[in-house]
Amino acid sequence: MTALMAFCAPTIASASSALDDGINAYRHGDFEKSAGIFSSLAKNGDATAQYLLSCQTINGVGVTADEDAGWALMEQASDSNNPDASVVMARRLEAMGADKADIRDLYTVAAQQNNTQAMLWLALDALDRGEATKAEAHLKQAWELGDPRAATLLANRFAKSDIDRLTYLRRAAQHGEMRAAAYLAEEARTVDDKAEAVGWCAIATGMPGHNEDVDWKTIGDAVEENCGKFDKDLEPKDRAANRERVDQFLARFFADYEPWQPWRACAVD
Repeated sequence: MTALMAFCAPTIASASSALDDGINAYRHGDFEKSAGIFSSLAKNGDATAQYLLSCQTINGVGVTADEDAGWALMEQASDSNNPDASVVMARRLEAMGADKADIRDLYTVAAQQNNTQAMLWLALDALDRGEATKAEAHLKQAWELGDPRAATLLANRFAKSDIDRLTYLRRAAQHGEMRAAAYLAEEARTVDDKAEAVGWCAIATGMPGHNEDVDWKTIGDAVEENCGKFDKDLEPKDRAANRERVDQFLARFFADYEPWQPWRACAVD
């Protein structure tokens, strides 16, 4: 047993190092290098290499485009339990109008490996099938893994109280979920909180402000263009005072802002 472990260990370390090198090249746009590394690893059954090489092959990035070969690699990666490949294959089947059960199986495999994109699909599918308990479980798991889209759906579908709903929405918005911010803008409007209404509206429309150098004039222009409707009925003096409150609200928001990156096909962290 000891001899076997000693024999295998260098091979495992080498494969891991090669994959890291390939991913690093891929991340930095050196696609010819990444394809060369992934190719040998993919032949040896490395699911991550198969997945990323399939992305390059389908799109002709760093290699000659070959959709048939690329999709064959993507299917191999999915069969080897790469969750990203399973999601891509599921989306392809959806586009082709394939059987829903086959699509569901692929998303289920991906969800079992903590892919929140798959969990969201399964939650919406469960809702369509009248399986609310299952849908809620998928959403709660996705939210525990940090997907703010799940929190927005939990707020609007499963919140037990108004406080519960607003808590979900605020936490989702704090992680960059703009739909949650849009709902919060409407909530603020209904209670006539014009500062929060304008502020949440600005966040919902993708307004800048979380960069190191905050350009408040640009922000003010964006607020006026997209969200002025929420305090347009105020007198000029009161409107100016409200905009000061909006600035304070946005400063507090962006001080704690932690944007979450959604799943994207063929992307690496």
